[in-house]
Amino acid sequence: MPNVVVCIWNIQNYGSSSPKYNGLPGSASNAMRNAFITAFIQQNNIDVLLIQEVSSTPQAALTDLRNKLNHPLPAGSKDWKVSWCACAVAHSDTDTVTSEDDLIFMTGARTEGYAVVWRDNQAARFDMLQGLNQIASGTVPAGNSPLNISLFGRPTDNNTLGGGPEKFGATGGYLPANNFPYQADAHGVYGLMDHWPKLNYPPTSTYDVLGVQWHKSRRPAYVVLKLNDGHDTLCPVAAYHAPSNATRASWGAFMSGLAREVYATNGLAAGVPTAATTVPLTKFVFGGDFNHSVDQADWPGDYAYMNANHAQQFTGGAQTTQAPDHTAADTARRTTVQLMTGAAHDTPIISADPNDYLRHKIDLAFFPRTAPQVITAQRINLPTVLTGAGGAAYAGCLTATDAFMAHVAGAVAAPDTRFAAVTGPEKRHRKRNHGGGFVYQWSPIISGAWGGTFVNWATTRAQFGAGAVTDARRAAEYYHIFVSDHLPLVATIPV
Repeated sequence: MPNVVVCIWNIQNYGSSSPKYNGLPGSASNAMRNAFITAFIQQNNIDVLLIQEVSSTPQAALTDLRNKLNHPLPAGSKDWKVSWCACAVAHSDTDTVTSEDDLIFMTGARTEGYAVVWRDNQAARFDMLQGLNQIASGTVPAGNSPLNISLFGRPTDNNTLGGGPEKFGATGGYLPANNFPYQADAHGVYGLMDHWPKLNYPPTSTYDVLGVQWHKSRRPAYVVLKLNDGHDTLCPVAAYHAPSNATRASWGAFMSGLAREVYATNGLAAGVPTAATTVPLTKFVFGGDFNHSVDQADWPGDYAYMNANHAQQFTGGAQTTQAPDHTAADTARRTTVQLMTGAAHDTPIISADPNDYLRHKIDLAFFPRTAPQVITAQRINLPTVLTGAGGAAYAGCLTATDAFMAHVAGAVAAPDTRFAAVTGPEKRHRKRNHGGGFVYQWSPIISGAWGGTFVNWATTRAQFGAGAVTDARRAAEYYHIFVSDHLPLVATIPV
């Protein structure tokens, strides 16, 4: 039986012009990290990649990624495409999003969007449907984008948010007697409800701590696959990047289980999605960075709507399975990579166990809990892959990284740059002092998020230069610094 393999991955600051992602100053191609992503896609036979945390100007990076993916394919089979869009509804009075002008990248203090990378000539297994409306900021090569933004959800009763005083009819107050998506007519026959109300999401900034809102809050983006299984089954694949604030993130996790894309999707007319009809789903994948931990003692907690069984009452849910599994061991549920530990997050980890570099349990994939189970998903522990037999696929990426590090080290010149034995090249920069005036401090030129740096520059260079990572710290350094801090989620959909 053929499969379609999809990946949902939060790649930090994707499209950023930082030299550490590009390998060249003044470039915005993300060439170094794209080499790693390409190797990962090839190693795992990915057909569709949804990226979260995309910058507002990612065209150079996405075009470079597309070129790298197409390069080894024979003529006539170079079918990789890319498209990207903003993440939030721009205006509170925009009930339906019909163009890119209805969306914004900026939510609170963050500028983020989504991108999809997919194979477009795989008709024997699947077709990627064009979006219901053309909301993308760009598509390469030019043409219809498959991206959609999640707008509507099923209704609920009032629910308390995050244990606080606020209550919400999660969809804006639409509370019919039978508020599950399947509603009975006068003869007791159930069909999809004819009205899907607005689904608000929590804001990402602090100006409205307890509220939920329609606009300026990150919401899921999704594409729809038509599986060529003899039934033309429609399968949405959605990614969501919840607010980073823990309290608001829990609301996002709570409401994501109400999103229409886990219950129904737009039907087709002449092969094109239409707003006139919706069809029930038997397959979907909904995942992302929920920023809310899957702790065994609290499950399902704020993922209740995703996890609860189908039911007519407001407490009914989407009846999904999650990956990583909440019953698994703690290390198997962690989905982000860290380099530092300690109360102030300033103590380098130097363990030989790659699992010791894993942290939060916040990236999840959800899919229908049916019998027999037809979709499977997993978190890919790439630091472990890098130190094992699978690491050979990344040898070229490592040597390219070493060449960039050598270039940076060779460019060090006093007095504003220096070379440190542990962290490597450092640059002195001026920083405003809280008490007024300025102070100077040294910071690594090549560094990861949250202050992560190298603990042994020479050993790191040697392993990268040899094209093989042989210890856990170097794997975590490479992954965390040059790719992102989130692990990818991969789902396999039988056709």
